[in-house]
Amino acid sequence: MNGDDTPPAPRQPWVLRDPIGRPARPPALIVAGASVLLCTGIVFALLDWWPGHGHTIDAFTNSMVVLVFGALLMIVGLVWAVKSALVIGRDRRWSWWIAAAPITVLVAAVAVLVIPSPSFGSSRSDFDAAVYAVLSSRESAVFGVPVGPYTMSRVERHSNDAVYFYDADQNFLTTSGGWIYSPAGPPPDRSGIDRIDAAHLDGRWYEFTAVWDE
Repeated sequence: MNGDDTPPAPRQPWVLRDPIGRPARPPALIVAGASVLLCTGIVFALLDWWPGHGHTIDAFTNSMVVLVFGALLMIVGLVWAVKSALVIGRDRRWSWWIAAAPITVLVAAVAVLVIPSPSFGSSRSDFDAAVYAVLSSRESAVFGVPVGPYTMSRVERHSNDAVYFYDADQNFLTTSGGWIYSPAGPPPDRSGIDRIDAAHLDGRWYEFTAVWDE
């Protein structure tokens, strides 16, 4: 026999294993599911759109959702980074589960940038209809009224057919905010209000912030 007829050793896969012989597990279903859940909540809060009647909640709750879910998402991201580093850096392997969480975050970011938040302009027809209903009603005030994507804590009719819409999301302690339909021009000062700042939107509509006397 010529030369060395010893068969070559089988080629070993390029995998560095831990001391007990088990490769690291990639960030799988739990990390991906948590990312989807947390990102969905953050998107809903930033856009102020929630499933269900009214679709909106108050600004404080939205802020708390973003804060809490954001902190939890950072923890999930840390777990994802550690697991991904072990699989890619140590084991020299790839798993499509590694891409699930980043793709989820990317889709959420695009949704926040592309999908418009609720606005007065996009709900103008709903406000016009609400004004007609209030001016035609015998009641001078109604409470808990949905107008488009917003929920009004109350809607009041005043002199000169001015209609005040108090946005429930903007009520905090002695401060209120919302919109005013004022056919007679800029809304005047009212008793019980220490200061009212009104900005003209268009036509007979104004956006306002009011600070009430304590």
